[in-house]
Amino acid sequence: MPGARHRAPGGLVLPRQANPRWVAAIGSVLAGLLGVATLVGHSTESAFSSKTNNPSNSWASGSVVISDDDTGSAMFSAAGLYPGATGSRCITVSYTGTLASSVKVYATAVTDPASVAQYLDLTITEGTGGGYGSCAGFSAGPTIYTGTLAGFDLKTSFGAAVGSWSPGSAATRTYRLDYTLNAATPANKQGSTTAVTFQWESQA
Repeated sequence: MPGARHRAPGGLVLPRQANPRWVAAIGSVLAGLLGVATLVGHSTESAFSSKTNNPSNSWASGSVVISDDDTGSAMFSAAGLYPGATGSRCITVSYTGTLASSVKVYATAVTDPASVAQYLDLTITEGTGGGYGSCAGFSAGPTIYTGTLAGFDLKTSFGAAVGSWSPGSAATRTYRLDYTLNAATPANKQGSTTAVTFQWESQA
């Protein structure tokens, strides 16, 4: 009938003679609006979620610490030596660090190594027992140096040092130092003097 109407998608009332293309366009717009409404609805809903963590991470450096029992006094203060004269002294070194390390001994503050030091034979032995002021109870381990004091005077850094002790935790090691003035010391070395500081160092 003239003037009769029918409903397009979405409930819109259109004239029966409406242009089909116009009807299709209106339908596409409505479908798009419905899709947007659906997306908005989903975005307001809670999403599924799960979490885990690994808390309280931290880092701390270890330590390398050594000391000795000499109370700041020299092991040797030998005077009036003659060819064949000999002597021994001990010192205990303690390691209290937390890192595995290597402990070695070398020379510093060397005085006139070309003097009587050329004829002063020196042996350094690692071991246990005894200590500064007395070698009583010393039990010998490896010998780490045999030569002259002049030769030891050339060892002036950790890289040139001697030693076999590698503590991994708190421990002690006793060192016995033996000297002998060589029987072949020439007469022109009378009254000759030399001095050295024995330096222990630990590195990890």
